[in-house]
Amino acid sequence: MFHPELNLIAKLASFEMDGTRDGTFISLKGVHRCFLCCIIHQGVDATVHTLTLKQATAGAGTTTGTGEKAFAVAVPYYYAELAWASSNLLTKGALSAVGVLTCSADQSVDKLYVIDIVPERDMDVAGGFDCVGINFSDLGAANSGGSFAILIPDRYSPMATVYAD
Repeated sequence: MFHPELNLIAKLASFEMDGTRDGTFISLKGVHRCFLCCIIHQGVDATVHTLTLKQATAGAGTTTGTGEKAFAVAVPYYYAELAWASSNLLTKGALSAVGVLTCSADQSVDKLYVIDIVPERDMDVAGGFDCVGINFSDLGAANSGGSFAILIPDRYSPMATVYAD
């Protein structure tokens, strides 16, 4: 049964055309693993785009995190740059360049990137960094994109208390 307090899918950045987009920070407190799913519809302009992961100590729900800084480690990711709408296969990419993913410049294709974040492995949790966000470079007038996160709770986290009437 799904409990409303267990929000497993969180929106990070809405779809937008023509402009740099700073995604909304989300909290990863009590989260074992986070899969950031980024979709880009590449139009006809053959632009290379970048996705930049950021971490913060607070600021969930805003585009500016408290103490915001870039990731200090490379994170694993999976991608499909040419045929993700017609195939269910993702390719494991090399580790990102310290939290920055560079997309190909292929024209007229849809691209899917799934970034695998384990907070204890990839973030400065000891320094209080428990919020994550993602920024898109300028997508240009012919492209659109967005992202969302799938959150996997800690294995032994307590369930929310539900009281019966």
